[in-house]
Amino acid sequence: MRWLQKARAVSPTALGGDVDVTEKDGEPAVHDSPALTEILAALDPEQPVRVLDLGTALQTNLEYYATIGTGVRIVPLLRTDGLEGLRSLEPEAFSAMLDRLLPRDDIGFGLILMWDLLDYLVDDQPTLLARHLATVSEPGARIHVMVITTETMPAEPSRYELLDSGRLTYRPTTPQRTPAPDLPPAKVERWLKPFRVERSFLLRHGVREFIAVNG
Repeated sequence: MRWLQKARAVSPTALGGDVDVTEKDGEPAVHDSPALTEILAALDPEQPVRVLDLGTALQTNLEYYATIGTGVRIVPLLRTDGLEGLRSLEPEAFSAMLDRLLPRDDIGFGLILMWDLLDYLVDDQPTLLARHLATVSEPGARIHVMVITTETMPAEPSRYELLDSGRLTYRPTTPQRTPAPDLPPAKVERWLKPFRVERSFLLRHGVREFIAVNG
């Protein structure tokens, strides 16, 4: 699969520019997503991809995926058994859940959207998830990852809506906050193996984005 129309050198962490439309009158915040912008801009229009979204199904996102992909799977991993139920799973049970939700014969994903999933998993779950995703994605597949860099985060995962190829609406599902895990880039890189982090962006609104590639 030809992902990049022009060769790119792997670059170090960059400070991404950000347009922050803060919440006003109950409206959700809108932020630039330089990682997602780069991933989507690199797609080859002659080779549509299969999309795997590990968040909540949103109509706007589905409509956008239809313009870039040959198919889409929505697997709201953090909402399948409830957040606490998911976190309580032992490694064997967590792997069995992944096998059930993402069978290993359902392969060929070229773009995976993980959103803020890593912030809510515990123990070996991030590593088990990355290994499983590598088995259902094609070589060269890209994965988009976000982690919170502030001291607190929403007590439950937010919903992320694609406004266009470079901006996301963050829609919290609860006003409650909880301490955020400390996830430095080196830890995220270890968790994502066998995916290889190509690039990361530290954004001014308390999020770090990663682009990782399978292989």
